[in-house]
Amino acid sequence: MTKIVEISEIFKQKLAMQYSPIGFYFANKKPERAIGVEKPGNGCIMPLILASARGKTVAFDENSTGWECSAFHLGYKDWIFEGIEYFLSHGFLFRACERFVKTPELAKRYVESLRPQEKTKGAVVFKPLEKFSDLEKPEVVIFFANPDQLSALVYLLYFDAPQEENRIVARFASACGSIITLPLRYARGGEKKAVWGLHDIFARARLPKELMTLAFPFDLLVEMWKEMKESFLYTERWNNIAQRIQNDFCKMKNVKQGRKDMPQSH
Repeated sequence: MTKIVEISEIFKQKLAMQYSPIGFYFANKKPERAIGVEKPGNGCIMPLILASARGKTVAFDENSTGWECSAFHLGYKDWIFEGIEYFLSHGFLFRACERFVKTPELAKRYVESLRPQEKTKGAVVFKPLEKFSDLEKPEVVIFFANPDQLSALVYLLYFDAPQEENRIVARFASACGSIITLPLRYARGGEKKAVWGLHDIFARARLPKELMTLAFPFDLLVEMWKEMKESFLYTERWNNIAQRIQNDFCKMKNVKQGRKDMPQSH
């Protein structure tokens, strides 16, 4: 039996992670005491998913999906909203366009390619891996990582396949698309692929600037865990980097504490 808590703890320890790896799965209803949004169309879900990496259980259903793009990527809608192709490109009449895609035609084809393959029923639940029982299994795992930690995950993903070119996918995608839609598609297709995400300019303004995401099938994480002890993660070279991560975290924590302790001007 796979020990999910053990997997979580060893990754957190060896990568000097301040954020827990999280997993998501589908359930009949939202768990009790899970946090989330109160209604459809009410905010970006990425800060909530980051809260899961800080220890919270987060859940959504068709009545609490956040913005329309979140409802789409969670699988509750088969389109985002009328005119999304113009909003992503140019020519949208009702608010400023993002200018992420050259033409509305290209943007429309992009959104069409990400339509949910089946509509979500019930709830989508995100929680830290250490909160999973050994009888539960997430479909996808998500890491919120800084550059050093991301480098370690990339090398570990390629540990048994150094010549593969497509094990990590980095492409245009919304933040929630890169941690839900794309990795879920790979997981259900049996593909050993990870999605490097949080390039989304819109979402980055709402999250810590040093973080990116890496999301991939849970079964791939188990393979990485089984081979970890033979890898660079148990060398002095990596230990020095892990110590640097920890030192940087302590400095940042002290700076934040110092700001709290400063007397307030009136």
